[in-house]
Amino acid sequence: MASVNNGQAAVETTDVLLSYGVETNWGQKPAGNLKMLRITGESLTGQKQRNRPSEITRVRQVAKSVTQQKSAQGGFNFALSFDTFNDIFAALLGSTWTAPLAIDGVGGDITAVAAGNKLTSTTANKFQAVQVGQWIRLMGFSANGGANNGFARVSAKTSATDITLAGKVLVNETPTGTAAKIRGSMLRNDNEMQSIYFQKQTGTVGGLIYPGALITGASLQGGVGNNFTGSFNVLAKDQVQSDTMANATDAPTGGFHDAVANFGGCWLDDTPMNAALQNVSLELSREGAAMDYAMGSAGAAGGRWGQLQSGGQLAFLFKDYDLYKGRFDTEQQGRLAWATADDAGNAYIVEQLGATLMNPQIQAGGPNQAVVASYTVEGNPSQDAINRTIAIHRLPIS
Repeated sequence: MASVNNGQAAVETTDVLLSYGVETNWGQKPAGNLKMLRITGESLTGQKQRNRPSEITRVRQVAKSVTQQKSAQGGFNFALSFDTFNDIFAALLGSTWTAPLAIDGVGGDITAVAAGNKLTSTTANKFQAVQVGQWIRLMGFSANGGANNGFARVSAKTSATDITLAGKVLVNETPTGTAAKIRGSMLRNDNEMQSIYFQKQTGTVGGLIYPGALITGASLQGGVGNNFTGSFNVLAKDQVQSDTMANATDAPTGGFHDAVANFGGCWLDDTPMNAALQNVSLELSREGAAMDYAMGSAGAAGGRWGQLQSGGQLAFLFKDYDLYKGRFDTEQQGRLAWATADDAGNAYIVEQLGATLMNPQIQAGGPNQAVVASYTVEGNPSQDAINRTIAIHRLPIS
């Protein structure tokens, strides 16, 4: 049976497809297919700034208005899924993901050493690509019920065959054959200006294009009763209508990140938090980001990249004042990291490198309720040689 003609009064939101490409030249469509995004809503829109001379006339009417500037802005919301937004996070942080680690044991050449909490290898340059500060995923270990498996941060690197780990206590073990595996990829904020070419297809009637887009902010949050969800803020050069849409490849199809069953834990300076977490959130913004204009064209002449700022919130069931005295009172700065995974186990670790816990709210909201402590997370540059504010770590299950 064929579909009825002219049955829809409007294009439905289920027919709106948002895709993107990373630009090589600002404001121009990149080569090749765009990539589809998974969204729960969007608010991208264009606008024109117009003004008119304040002319005095005998007919008592205002002068004709003329366009001075064109731009576009808005954003989109999402439920977090693995590998869908890697390029968008990279554009926001102004950086590039490190090459994915694909380190496998060969003939049992990887050993976990309890003394010093190290991984060593008998193969030259085995850990050459591993970076200090990077969170990695260990797999294929079996001693003590797989105690060595899971997430750990590389706190030091003596050589390409000797790395020291934190955030996990290792036990002595040398997996046989190719069992041991190390995976991971890292994104830290840097000073690369990156722009995105967005395409919003509205059914079969064409769509709208947003070239030269800067990612000016993001949020990511999860808690009891919710998946991990978030949003990205976008500032673009222009909004252009087109009846012809570029081809786009499908988005990854993995499951969403469950904030309860697949929450991977939270660490303060590599130590697991001794608290029952209720909610975590990350807020990122590029302060001062804007479009710049010049005479001769209403379109932007270029973009201003701004400065990255990090914040967020941490809420947990209140039991004692350890964090209040040890972090808030002393204004101690350190690494705050938390992990989230999809139902297959593919994970991200979000790490604020110079976090300070501020402005605690420890309140009794009503009778017969648990007291919840909520802290504002103030993001600062780290006080070490890395000197960065935020890192996101990609940790696949295979």
